[in-house]
Amino acid sequence: MAKKKKEQCPYCGDWFTYLSRHKCKVQARIENKEDEKSATERRIERIEERKQLVTRKLKKEEIEILKIIDRKGNLFFDELVKLVDLERNKL
Repeated sequence: MAKKKKEQCPYCGDWFTYLSRHKCKVQARIENKEDEKSATERRIERIEERKQLVTRKLKKEEIEILKIIDRKGNLFFDELVKLVDLERNKL
């Protein structure tokens, strides 16, 4: 059986029998330099992703409660329960 001819990687210069199976780290570095972002840009993106995960839409009841708190100012929890007439577990 004849040996397969080796091929040379154009990026790292090493010789391989199966060049298509070779995962060249040099090639990955060269191609990723174009897409590479600065550390601050990546950090800002991660912060925005976390904010999207944390934020959610408020329920109708929650919006009403916030409006009452804004109108009245300082409220104790018991007073808020009397004003809203909701079960304690829902607050």
